Amino acid sequence: MKTKIINLLILLLTSFLVINSSSTSTINHLNDNSIDYNKSNNFYLNQDISKILEIIQMVNETLILGYLEDLVEFSPRKTGTYGCERAAIYIFEKFVEMGIDTKVYNWTSFGNKYNPGVFSGKNIEATLNGNNKKDEIIIFNAHYDSVWISPGADDDGSGVAAVLAAAYVLSKFEFNRTIKFLCFSGEEVGLLGSKVYSKSAYENNDIILLEFNADMIGYAKTDEDEKKFRIYGTQDVDWYVDQIENLNIQFDFNFDLTRGILAEDRMGGSDYYSFSRYGYEAIAFFEGQWNQNTHTINDNIENMNIPYLTKTSKLIIASIAYLSDMFIDHPFIHIDSPDKGYLYFEGKKINNLRDKKDEQLRTIVFDDIWIWVDIHSEVNSIDKVEFYYNGRIQYTDTEYPYKWRMNKISFFNHRIETIVYDSEGNTASDWIDILFFNPRIRD
Repeated sequence: MKTKIINLLILLLTSFLVINSSSTSTINHLNDNSIDYNKSNNFYLNQDISKILEIIQMVNETLILGYLEDLVEFSPRKTGTYGCERAAIYIFEKFVEMGIDTKVYNWTSFGNKYNPGVFSGKNIEATLNGNNKKDEIIIFNAHYDSVWISPGADDDGSGVAAVLAAAYVLSKFEFNRTIKFLCFSGEEVGLLGSKVYSKSAYENNDIILLEFNADMIGYAKTDEDEKKFRIYGTQDVDWYVDQIENLNIQFDFNFDLTRGILAEDRMGGSDYYSFSRYGYEAIAFFEGQWNQNTHTINDNIENMNIPYLTKTSKLIIASIAYLSDMFIDHPFIHIDSPDKGYLYFEGKKINNLRDKKDEQLRTIVFDDIWIWVDIHSEVNSIDKVEFYYNGRIQYTDTEYPYKWRMNKISFFNHRIETIVYDSEGNTASDWIDILFFNPRIRD
């Protein structure tokens, strides 16, 4: 009885952290789409390379520049302003013209300490449905808002132009997996639009295999800059960054690619973070040289390198197309329960919680709880799943369903990590930070 009273008191003290979930309403339209592939891991045999080549050839400077010029006409595009609203309508209409199923998600959200206040905006989503693996989703996104004083040609008109070009070209083909083309607002005021979208996808249990983020991919001042391109990925996507490097060579892009790691446990500088904080894998693309015009009146088309932007867009679009039909022999793991960002009491989900000050998800658990994981493996059987508590292994499960009971005395924050191993030695991981209150060990 005493234990229960203590827990209830702590629960009341944390009630101020509970928030009501916000946003999402929708609007309209259309499409559906087949291809066989070889099961070899050999790059040349994995799928029909002629299809990728045709896609690359359809992306050209005229297409990219047209979208970019149109978007910059609505500048500045600060979230909530008329220019930003006009840009949203333009993007929506372009997607609809392509004959793709298009929706608008309205959102309202609080900003962060750097951008205080309440903001409202729209996320524009176009979905190209896959065929035999249509539940597996690949996302390609950019943000169409800008800061108040800037035309936002590179930040992030360049990424939006690439997303629109990808939708236009890829909509003329069929793929095994579903591709979602997303344009977010609210990025410059705290990643607000993408946070609302990713939270909804997480709670809907969407199977997002990989998120591609394009943010500032069109600035190259010198010949040397034109050779450089940066690709940063989350912890478990090296296997696909390797494939992008293969595409870079095979189709003569010949970029000097710089690879990096996206930190998943601290605030990120672009919309990829909204996905990675929920455990989704992400790859972010950036131009090779920092653009000194960012967030100034000089971030205009005159300071863009359109041939470079076209080339970076081609590599990203080819990478998306390739993954959409690719035979994947790599496992994915996802902590299914407890949900990130929620309060739990005696194993029951109580309510949503506010983010921490560093914009990490806040998860609080009272009493012991079971950690459940979901595994997605297309080919290989699963050997085992390991459960770690503050870096120390606690349990190994070899049979479905994969779970572990967290039943320790605790009044502190702990990191729970899970690692899956398949029959070929491939691994994947997921983690959750939990503020864990448990005054006694239950039998």
